Order: sequence, then structure tokens, then C-alpha cells
Amino acid sequence: MTMVLLAMQVKWKDKAPMLTIQDVREILEVILPRERITEKEILEIVKRKHKAREYARKSHHKRKSKPN
Repeated sequence: MTMVLLAMQVKWKDKAPMLTIQDVREILEVILPRERITEKEILEIVKRKHKAREYARKSHHKRKSKPN
């Protein structure tokens, strides 16, 4: 799995810089087997996931920085 992650990170470094092993696992186990999908569609899914992850991270930090 690590080699697949490294290969995908090299190939998509500008398009999906936050690519994680969790993303690669989901692509390989869930997305690819269920449908015919293009690389562009995979990147769009990954970008949506990264946007949601970034939003959640910022929200968490915002909550943590508020005084009690």
C-alpha cells in the first residue's frame, strides 16, 4: 500500500497534495471496484474529501482556541 501511496503522491503532488493512505485505501477498495471512473473523477472525490478534512480541522482549532 505504501508504494501505491508514494506513486500516487508523485503523480498527483500538485493536484492532491494532502493525499493520505486513507484516501488511497478508499480509492482502491471502495471507489474503483464499484464503477468505471476516470482519473479526473477520482481527483474530484479526493479534493472534496480534502476540503471537508481541512474545514473540520479549522473548525476543531477554532473551537479549541475559544476560552472556556
